[in-house]
Amino acid sequence: MKIDQVIALQIEGENYSLGTVLRFANLQGKFDLIDDYITISLIATYADEHSITASQEEIRAAVTDWKMEKGMYQSLDTEKWLAERLLSTSDLVDFARRKILNDRVRKHVVSGKVEPYFADRRSLFDAVAFSQIVVNDRVLARELRFRTMEGAEFFSLARQYSIDESTRLAGGFVGRIERTQLPQAIAAHAFGVIPGTIAGPFEIDKKFYVVKIEEVYPAELNEATRARIEGILFEEWLSLRRKQANVNVSLWNED
Repeated sequence: MKIDQVIALQIEGENYSLGTVLRFANLQGKFDLIDDYITISLIATYADEHSITASQEEIRAAVTDWKMEKGMYQSLDTEKWLAERLLSTSDLVDFARRKILNDRVRKHVVSGKVEPYFADRRSLFDAVAFSQIVVNDRVLARELRFRTMEGAEFFSLARQYSIDESTRLAGGFVGRIERTQLPQAIAAHAFGVIPGTIAGPFEIDKKFYVVKIEEVYPAELNEATRARIEGILFEEWLSLRRKQANVNVSLWNED
């Protein structure tokens, strides 16, 4: 059967073939599902190469967890859901197995690499909590900073003058932001100072920022930071694995 004979979507009574959908995706350059499956397959290959497996008991537990997440407490509910999507129980079991392998391959790939990565890039994970006043005029920004130095309440000035709607009503409070997420002008003055320091004005994208450093958080290898680094390392590994893989997407070979 050719892809133009397979109905992929029905929208308000009109049918759209798989071929139509794929051609649109090709023009858009978006094949996320295919890319996802390539990733899953590369992970499965790595698991085979390194004898990383999942037991039947673990797979059954993963399937049960999936059912609970979907609110499927009866076997008939699961069977109906699968049938509506032309899936089988074996497809679900394979999905659960691959999910377990994904987690285990991730841990295998990043094992022993998190600590050195953190040690080499520790400063990147420093964070700061700050508030800001954003205005369109440098002179006004200087005046507002001067007023804070004289004792005016920063949050009151922010609510009165700041043009940044996302922080104005909160008295300019931005929250906790890591060094790499900060504009360079602010990052250069945000660390190594005592809480309460007022800095600026800084010109960023033709706007002028006066900031108050609320708190400084030196980097530490806690659970959240470890998870982030594991994610970075795993994505780097996957990117390299994709480049090295011999992948041929033959969607248009219908014969």
